[in-house]
Amino acid sequence: MRISLLSMVVFTFAMSSAQAEDFPLASCAGWDGTLVSRTGTDSRAAVMEGNVNQANFQEYCERDPGYETVAHGGKLTVEQCVAMYLKESGKDSYRSTADCRKGTLSFFPASGEPLRATFPLPEDADVSCSSGMPPLIKQFTMLCPKAARKFKMLEGE
Repeated sequence: MRISLLSMVVFTFAMSSAQAEDFPLASCAGWDGTLVSRTGTDSRAAVMEGNVNQANFQEYCERDPGYETVAHGGKLTVEQCVAMYLKESGKDSYRSTADCRKGTLSFFPASGEPLRATFPLPEDADVSCSSGMPPLIKQFTMLCPKAARKFKMLEGE
């Protein structure tokens, strides 16, 4: 009994710390997800998985980059905005895999085609918000911090 209780406590704390971290999805105007798991950091088979939840939509609706809420000229309250996105996208999940030695990342969105990137990026690569590259860069730095340091992708290094 003690072992199973201890296991539950450890599992709960492990999940709580993972869930407190964002799963980068938003380039500029969208929402981020919540990190659910990350395994194999700095390996040839690094994986992170995430989903979206009420807190992700709450932050998005309060920031309101789409001017949907009353406070920003729209027709919805923040609560209505959150409810709408929970209904539309509340079951979405995301996955990214990386081969840190090769510098490759594959991102599997909830819908649509997977996105792929190879690091380091060329000097002339478009890393603007509209390119969608900022969340992929962040995902790679989370999965492959040693390679990201080598490629000088982390701030302050």
